[in-house]
Amino acid sequence: EALAGEIAAAGGEARAYPTDLLDPIATAEMVRKVREELGPVGVLINNAGVEPFQPFHEADVDGIGRAVALNVTAPLVLTRLVLPDMLAAEGVVVSLASTAGLFGTPHGAVYSATKAAVIAANRSLRMEYAGAPVRFTAVSPGFVHGAGMHEVHKQEVGAAPAALGGTTVAAVVSAVRAALRKDRAEVIVTSSPLRPLIALANLLPGLGVAATGRLAGGYMRALADKRRSAP
Repeated sequence: EALAGEIAAAGGEARAYPTDLLDPIATAEMVRKVREELGPVGVLINNAGVEPFQPFHEADVDGIGRAVALNVTAPLVLTRLVLPDMLAAEGVVVSLASTAGLFGTPHGAVYSATKAAVIAANRSLRMEYAGAPVRFTAVSPGFVHGAGMHEVHKQEVGAAPAALGGTTVAAVVSAVRAALRKDRAEVIVTSSPLRPLIALANLLPGLGVAATGRLAGGYMRALADKRRSAP
């Protein structure tokens, strides 16, 4: 509602449609209302998500299910619900993944797995609908400064090491805008230190895992320990 108000104050038009993305029936009802009031859906940006960083052997089993439901099932369900509109005309689906989905992080098995699933689904959909008037793009940010998850991390254990790279809200917004205008399969949004690590992880997984663990292990362990000690 606040964001819709900001858009209206800037001269745009926006409506908020709250729903529970963990409930496929409620999600379908929300899409039905949008279509009924605004017409066919031409753009979908899958952005909701959670990051349950913690030692995996201590992970709450129900929490694993909730993370998968919100990070993976919800965007798949939303995409499925709006795709008929896009196939009948044209459309764009942009899904926010993460660099964690490209190579994984220690203490982030659940989060990394869900974001890898988003990337894989995007690739599959691009292949399946290659000749259709709908485009699919996965945007993978690194640690985002200015808002969102990493701002919470900073309050808990400080900023991520510079060697792990980072980006800004403005850069992510710019990447999403570009994805809406151009047919880009995947976009990585992070500073240069992380890009060679991603390439190494893809070419030489063993070395990639060792390097990632060395660079990210201490920071991610501190974050997991902070979550463990939180009331």
